[in-house]
Amino acid sequence: MTGARGGPTASGGPPHDADVARIRQRLSRMSPQTKALRLALARYADDHGTFDLSLWEEAFTSDEPRAINHVLEVTGGYEGLVNHLMEMLHTGAALVRLPAAQRGRRTPAPDLIAAVTADGCFSANHADALTRLNRTRNRLQHNSPGVPADEVHQRLELLLKVMPRLLSSYVAWMQRHGVQLLPDKAA
Repeated sequence: MTGARGGPTASGGPPHDADVARIRQRLSRMSPQTKALRLALARYADDHGTFDLSLWEEAFTSDEPRAINHVLEVTGGYEGLVNHLMEMLHTGAALVRLPAAQRGRRTPAPDLIAAVTADGCFSANHADALTRLNRTRNRLQHNSPGVPADEVHQRLELLLKVMPRLLSSYVAWMQRHGVQLLPDKAA
């Protein structure tokens, strides 16, 4: 069988051009959306440019509409980036035919992260970081008032720290399965 660029897939399965295109589209959105998140976070920077917890907590707990809008820019950016990561995992795991990601059923995030980690996508530390990022994303989506500002602050810092490594590991993992997501450097 052939992979997305005509090469063999490790799973022996046929290429799924639509899945690969969806992953590539999400990958292409990561950089501009990360820049947008950093721009939204800039208003909460201290004099040294560091994301300041006290400024964040003040805005996060504010009843003032403008502050709420600014917080939603940040939390929406966070949720969007984590959503991209998780959707790429779901699509990639199905594409390479991991047993935990059978088509037709949605694999719970902890099971999905464990499966791709066992298949060599992430280190244990990166899997733990992604699990924490996803858990906070879920809490923001379903119980936003119950999520403490300091937890969101910590996860935002974690996301910006580990995302480049998560993406690099993901692209390399997909390549080991015969799925080329990035253009060849020689091309």
